[in-house]
Amino acid sequence: MVNEKSNSSHSLIREGIAGFFDGASAMASGINERNGRRIQYAALPYRVRRDGTVEVRLITSRETRRWVIPKGWPMKGMTPPKAAARETYEEAGLLGTVAREPLGLYTYDKRLATRSVPCDVIVFPLKVKRRVRNWPERSQRFGFWFPIESAAAAVQEEELKALILAFGDLMAQKFAEKRSSAPVKPAPAVARKAAAVAPVPAPAVEGVAKSEAKSEAKSEAKSEAKSAAKAAARAADKASAKRTTKAPPTEPSKVSGTERAAAPPDAGATTDAAASQPPSPKKDGAAKGAKAKPAAEHAQSKLPPSLP
Repeated sequence: MVNEKSNSSHSLIREGIAGFFDGASAMASGINERNGRRIQYAALPYRVRRDGTVEVRLITSRETRRWVIPKGWPMKGMTPPKAAARETYEEAGLLGTVAREPLGLYTYDKRLATRSVPCDVIVFPLKVKRRVRNWPERSQRFGFWFPIESAAAAVQEEELKALILAFGDLMAQKFAEKRSSAPVKPAPAVARKAAAVAPVPAPAVEGVAKSEAKSEAKSEAKSEAKSAAKAAARAADKASAKRTTKAPPTEPSKVSGTERAAAPPDAGATTDAAASQPPSPKKDGAAKGAKAKPAAEHAQSKLPPSLP
């Protein structure tokens, strides 16, 4: 719902704009001949979010650092909307589409070097499309996006506050009208559900029933084969378990002491025992003597026969 008070204030502002100028000469010269006040053209940069929220771009003034909107003096060879758009680029670095008709006006005192000049500012809405990387007054000002209520609270001029609030109400009304006139499209999930619930022709129903019966028969056959295989495996496991339980455990043979004495000694054991025992000196001497005898006999056989 649009506030009636804001609508009335907006209409009064528009009526004041209609009777403000005394012809095209006043717009070109930038001086209001009715009261001798100076004229400036300003832009109200704005953007609209997807949910319909409107935001306004405010910038800081160069000297007092207060929040203002881009504005400037009339430019030779430019219409008021184009002059406002030019000021928006130079002061805020914003490009967009400017409205041909003004939104409203507000007054303030312009501070010059030696004095202050009363000015009437004509405001044109400007829908922002993009912001450039570099612009003439980038290092002199700072900009920020404000919601409508926050932007109205940030500026100091009372007439500009009312103008921003009226613009927010106007945009909210346009968004509500656009939303109500737009055709309602069913959601994808709802459409799929409706298609599933829709009646199916009789031939299609018969085909579906046959395919379902075939699939059920196949699944039953598979389940029966699996159960039979499981039963066979269980029976085999039980049979093998019974065989292992019936076989008696093997026990080592009991041999008496006499049998052990009569049994021949193990060849491997004797060789191991002999290898493990150290050699005796008597046996070594006998072995050396036995080896020395064949050597002496061999030496004697080689000697020449003794003379008679």
